[in-house]
Amino acid sequence: MKLSGKYIVVIEDTHTILIFLKTWLEGMGAICKGAATASGGMALCETSSPDLVILDLGLPDHQGFDILPRLKKLRKNSPLPVIILTVCGDQESRDKAAELGADAYITKPFNPDDLIRIISDKLQGEGHRTIKSKAKA
Repeated sequence: MKLSGKYIVVIEDTHTILIFLKTWLEGMGAICKGAATASGGMALCETSSPDLVILDLGLPDHQGFDILPRLKKLRKNSPLPVIILTVCGDQESRDKAAELGADAYITKPFNPDDLIRIISDKLQGEGHRTIKSKAKA
């Protein structure tokens, strides 16, 4: 899967995961920027036009839930695809993410092949809002 020219923002406070995702996505041709805080991630997204955001829920300054609705409203013509990548595997968190507009929900540890499949689907516009509150996306 090639991501040539796609701009992806990763908002993740675990340094090793952030570096892994940036390196891995850039290796597939994406332009990738990362932030370790919600405020830093919002600033990146507000000053540029990402094609997709990967968002952790447990961030040091705000919960990912706090910025998810703001991220979804950044684009004028269509909602910004946001993939949740988190350790929170409980149904309540899944339901809340779905209610707030998350496009997919992946728990850590994660399979990179599953993540790239979901990224590809979202960037191609397939199955917008495929997250189901009762099932893993």
